[in-house]
Amino acid sequence: SRPTNVEINWLERAAATFDTKTTTSSRSSSGTRKNSAAIDAEVVTNNGSNNGDESLQDAMKDASKILSQAPWADFAKSKGVWAMVLAHAANNWGLYNNLSWAPTFYFEQYGLNVKESALLLIVPSLAGAAGGFFAGSVADTIIQNMEERTDEAVTNIRRAFQGLGLFGAAACLATLSLHIPDDPTTAQCLLSGSVAFQSFNAAGYGAANQEKAGEKWTGLLYSVTSLPAVMCGTFGVYTTGKILDMTHQDWSYVFGLNSIVFALGAAAFVGLYDSKREFD
Repeated sequence: SRPTNVEINWLERAAATFDTKTTTSSRSSSGTRKNSAAIDAEVVTNNGSNNGDESLQDAMKDASKILSQAPWADFAKSKGVWAMVLAHAANNWGLYNNLSWAPTFYFEQYGLNVKESALLLIVPSLAGAAGGFFAGSVADTIIQNMEERTDEAVTNIRRAFQGLGLFGAAACLATLSLHIPDDPTTAQCLLSGSVAFQSFNAAGYGAANQEKAGEKWTGLLYSVTSLPAVMCGTFGVYTTGKILDMTHQDWSYVFGLNSIVFALGAAAFVGLYDSKREFD
């Protein structure tokens, strides 16, 4: 039999009610999912932030522990450490000056701008890389082929390479200070020779940290010797500017002073350094 109008109206109202409840439930469920996602994101963010804070705190605690346990008094009393500091400082004095003032030297002395002097500026860096590789390789080969490796033998090798490096650089700049050549290529050869000799530190103070200190203190010892050297190099750049102002751009004084600083650093290392392990 066909449904009556009353029955049809009742079915329509029931269907409409079902749709409304389904939609409301869906919206409620969606809102719940959104709220859950937001909560999850907030939890992850908070956990990441907390983990980052904890990692930083752990790192600070470790650093504080290392610094409190460091043999500062022994560092200060060690002749070997002072040898490394002075040689490193002398090397940085010349290195920072070369990096900072070489373009100005080529411009004022030979009228070359930065573009024109680009090749002249690159060659010393290449010479430095080659010199460091050569010195480090030769020193390592000699040490590895020793029949009996002793502290005295290794000390002599470190002194020889570091002394040759800084005394050689001093000789190059002394030559340049006595007579600045008319040809920029000649000046470049002397500056390149200076940088090449300086890089012999790869077989000198650069390799000394691992010999003077064990694994625990090697990094700190390098920092201890590097900080004064960086300060010295920075002061050298400032001093060079003052000298040029006072001497009306006379570069002979600059190269002469750099030569003296190199010689003093070489003498200090040769006279004070020994390879005996002191800090374990």
